[in-house]
Amino acid sequence: MAGGTPSLREFVVLVVDDDADGLAAATQLVEALGCGALAASSCDDALAILGSGAHVDLVLSDVVMPLASGVMLARLVRERRPDLPIVLTTGHPHAIEAVTEIGAIPLIKPYPMERLEAVLAEALHVAREPPPD
Repeated sequence: MAGGTPSLREFVVLVVDDDADGLAAATQLVEALGCGALAASSCDDALAILGSGAHVDLVLSDVVMPLASGVMLARLVRERRPDLPIVLTTGHPHAIEAVTEIGAIPLIKPYPMERLEAVLAEALHVAREPPPD
């Protein structure tokens, strides 16, 4: 594991991306950090998973998606589960303001596994363990 955060294993992340390759890559990174992962290819799919009663500790979504963006997804999630942490990934720095305005955490793409781990740990209030000497 990248930075030694074994307690991330307790968490389930809902990964949302309309791009199949992006969804697969993000899901693999989340799983490599020890988290459980649920995958959704659209805002509607993500909302259906959340509405199904599935256990989800955090939403990790791309910003740019057709029909409903990650920002729209975050707004809809906030209405249903106001305390659920949301991380929105984007390759467009101009989108950061919209992400932070809705109370989500921005993550600029491309991001290394260590950055993803740090952001998830922060969002989930997990104390990161220092790497061994």
